[in-house]
Amino acid sequence: MSDGTAYGTLLARYDDVAAALAARGEQLRAEIERMLRAEPSLKIHAVTLRLKDRESLAKKLARPDKRYEDLWDVTDLVGLRITTYFEDAVDRVGSLLDAKLSLDLSRSTDKRRKLDAGAFGYRSLHYVCRLGAESAHSLPSEACGEVQIRTVLDHAWAEIEHDLGYKAREAVPAAARRRLNRLASLLELADQEFLAIRRDLEEYAETLPERIAEQSDAVALDRLSLQALLHCDEVRDLDVAIAGTLERELGAEPFFPPYLLRMLAFAGIRTVAQARQGTRLHRQAIIDMVRPYFAFAWREWRLSPAQMNEIPLGYSLFFLVHACVLHDAHRGLDKVERLTHLYGELDYPDDVRAAQRVATALVEAFHPASG
Repeated sequence: MSDGTAYGTLLARYDDVAAALAARGEQLRAEIERMLRAEPSLKIHAVTLRLKDRESLAKKLARPDKRYEDLWDVTDLVGLRITTYFEDAVDRVGSLLDAKLSLDLSRSTDKRRKLDAGAFGYRSLHYVCRLGAESAHSLPSEACGEVQIRTVLDHAWAEIEHDLGYKAREAVPAAARRRLNRLASLLELADQEFLAIRRDLEEYAETLPERIAEQSDAVALDRLSLQALLHCDEVRDLDVAIAGTLERELGAEPFFPPYLLRMLAFAGIRTVAQARQGTRLHRQAIIDMVRPYFAFAWREWRLSPAQMNEIPLGYSLFFLVHACVLHDAHRGLDKVERLTHLYGELDYPDDVRAAQRVATALVEAFHPASG
């Protein structure tokens, strides 16, 4: 605790520098954001700034177990928080800050390394950052702030822990202590599992081209395998042909992947091999559908190729679904009924009449091409 005279002096000093601290803190927040954006592989949830309010500072200065001789003994007057999605990004961000900012490592701490049974899972990397180098903000050379780096799950824990008001093990009623420890373990496990899932997905994506080349019949369609499918020769060549028919360039962005996957599933196309086989089997029918479709789309929705800057990747698969549905004789339904089911499932789930109207108009538009 600071004595009465020092207590008042420190608060008065804080009042004098609060505006400069806020300005410098915002400058540092923007600097860190630019730094992190320059690393595209580093996915960050948020970078936020908090200036310690006067009431909170007063309570801190009055604590009997602490003694503050100088205002800058309080390292968190300015607090920046960087939240990451995954555990491994915490250390990557830390290394980046260490290389780019003026840090006081003697007062910095890695609270992840200090966990014990009473820490309840609070994990965060804390750096004390020197702020006074920017003379434009009238801050002394010893001015400092704190930068915390943690995952979003650790942040959620810290916020709830703060709301509960229990930080020290001794303050927690015994009835709650065991449950808090169990919950802390679950959150730590969740962080580790999310990281493992991400790495598994990265490995899966890396092996997809080879797996597709060797056994595409065994590769189920999902968001990642669809992306690989779009670069298979059959699909890409057909996309190029559609772009040429519409006198547009082929773009780099895919055609609404979630929607496309639902369409393909409806048509019974559930593997990469089935999609590739379908584009080969229906290639000419698909090309013949393009102009009639846009003639219909202009009448129905005022949609024209002239409104499209580029043709999206995988647009051929959109037409493949129509070709499969219209030629799928084993369903025992006529063409209008089949397309009504498609559009009723995807576009008009609550309006059967609209789905039937669109299906009827499309069959009339496609009739010369689809027979």
